[in-house]
Amino acid sequence: MKRTAAVILLLSVILLTVSCMNRNETAAGSNTETPDTTTAPDTTTAVETQDDSEPEQITRDFTPVAGKKYVAYIYVEYVSEDGFAGDGNFNDGVYVSYPGAKNVFGIFNTVRIVFDGGDYKVEDKTVRNSDIDFGDFTTKQTITKVISARISDYEAGEPVYDKPIIYLYPEKDTVCTVKLEVSGGITCSYPEYKENGWENFTAKPDGTLIFPDGGEYYALYWEGKGVSEPDMSKGFCVKGSDTAAFLTGILPQLGLSAKEANEFIIYWLPRMQNNAYNLISFQTTAYTDNAKLTVTPEPDTVIRVFMAYKPMQNPVEIRPQTIETPQRFGFTVVEWGGAEIK
Repeated sequence: MKRTAAVILLLSVILLTVSCMNRNETAAGSNTETPDTTTAPDTTTAVETQDDSEPEQITRDFTPVAGKKYVAYIYVEYVSEDGFAGDGNFNDGVYVSYPGAKNVFGIFNTVRIVFDGGDYKVEDKTVRNSDIDFGDFTTKQTITKVISARISDYEAGEPVYDKPIIYLYPEKDTVCTVKLEVSGGITCSYPEYKENGWENFTAKPDGTLIFPDGGEYYALYWEGKGVSEPDMSKGFCVKGSDTAAFLTGILPQLGLSAKEANEFIIYWLPRMQNNAYNLISFQTTAYTDNAKLTVTPEPDTVIRVFMAYKPMQNPVEIRPQTIETPQRFGFTVVEWGGAEIK
């Protein structure tokens, strides 16, 4: 019996020793490969309610979802203290409720807005633009409030919708098609530039354009990326405060009507007048070779005015550019646009 008890005691000591060794090994390896089987607090709800996701860039056929963030870039054509309206990624115009908008944005700005899908709705809304002669601006979408809104950042690669804009003046109602071959591609257009261009719309002698879907426009707008450098070998160095007077004098010489020149100045003057100086050159083949324009039926007169300018701190000498005034006759197509040279 004594012998049996001794054997049992020895086995107990061995088992106790092995058990202690296993516990020590487990403790030493708890920070490496051994899983922690203790129950962790449930954080699932906290993770799901925290919204750190990037907003979704909307498309024309997006379906808004409440609680989901969206981002859109809107080209502003109307702005008041209560908000702004314009066109961007939407099917029709959009009105954005933004208190104090007139102190932040201006017409022809491109605004980046982030909004919640629950704050978007479809409704007809007409606003009156008293700043320039665009008449009533009708929207089909309304964003009742926004998460954030600011002017688009060109340096960050965000869209900045600098015109060109195209007018058509036939002698009688004419069904037209307009196509562009832009070396860097078209980045924005209104109405939408489709695979075969702007097709089969009716142009009227007063410049009104009626599209097959019933849409009515006063011009065609597009924005694109060029790949060639502008020719700045000739031009004009103009003091910023003299920009309005300079453009008022030279645009008619380039062939623009009073209305077209006014719209050109309204768009570019806010960007140029506060510069100390502007080095200005009106592009010819450097632009037209980079953005080929085809109009069907072929117009009698085509006038394309594209201004490249570079802000300057000090005046520079430059060879004056010779301006030739085109004669407008018959079916006339006019385009104007521009670009800031960084």
